[in-house]
Amino acid sequence: MENLRFRHGMWLVNTLLNYKKLNREELNKLWIHNEGLSGGEELTRNQLNRAISSALDVLGVSIECDLKDQYRYFIAGDESLKATEWLLSSYSVNQLVSERSNLRERIMFEEIPSGQFFLTTIIEAMSKGKAMELDYKKFYDSEPYTCFIEPYCVKLSQQRWYLLARKDHSSHLQVFALDRMQQLRILEEVDFQIPDFFKPKEHFAHYFGVYTGVSPIVETILLKVDLFWRGYFRTLPLHSSQHEVETHSDYSIFEYDLVVTPDLINRFLEFGASIEVLAPQSLRNKMHDITVQMASLYQ
Repeated sequence: MENLRFRHGMWLVNTLLNYKKLNREELNKLWIHNEGLSGGEELTRNQLNRAISSALDVLGVSIECDLKDQYRYFIAGDESLKATEWLLSSYSVNQLVSERSNLRERIMFEEIPSGQFFLTTIIEAMSKGKAMELDYKKFYDSEPYTCFIEPYCVKLSQQRWYLLARKDHSSHLQVFALDRMQQLRILEEVDFQIPDFFKPKEHFAHYFGVYTGVSPIVETILLKVDLFWRGYFRTLPLHSSQHEVETHSDYSIFEYDLVVTPDLINRFLEFGASIEVLAPQSLRNKMHDITVQMASLYQ
């Protein structure tokens, strides 16, 4: 039931993003057309109300009805929807494919580990403000362990879903990969509330990827990118802090304000000799040591 409610909310938000304002009759026509969700049945008032409630509870999107404009529904306020952008776009593409079965083999997606199965349960727990019990097994552990967690937010990174949560009433937050979860149970009797000062975007603001440190040090990173790859960096920045500070005929230099983490170093290594870390010196030294070790494997 909760999964269906979530899908209804996603459909309503996505529909109003496309059409801006629709009355119940107009929504009903689009609803019936989407047989994968509606089964060809009309949109009832209760279903519409549940979809509106789901949009607010799960996605944080407020939908209102304009009584002066033929009772049309619309997304209220200045909703950027950045936090739900990936979910909405993914949902839209999946709906498009399901409605046009002849295109299924011609629209290809990147593989995401099966851990996304737990995503709906986590979103349900977050929307209700409920704690969870988790059975978790790290890659290097022989057996899973069970812990109590309070879910703060989820994030997609490098084709994997991650949950940021407080574990066993710890004083700091921990990241859990969904593909390493074995069982996840919502504790309906245990409520929790995220502190007012916690903001997911601020928490990850100076990180590439998902892994964050307890005492992070933000550093100014200078990256030299060759002619071939700088267009890629311009159109798809590695991070929101990216700035092109120097432009030359055959390369550019980009600046970042980031905490150095294994995620970031691995990302830099993916570009091989097409990029060069110029600063800070400590990161430059790390890149040097890793590439020397890599080179020794092929001697």
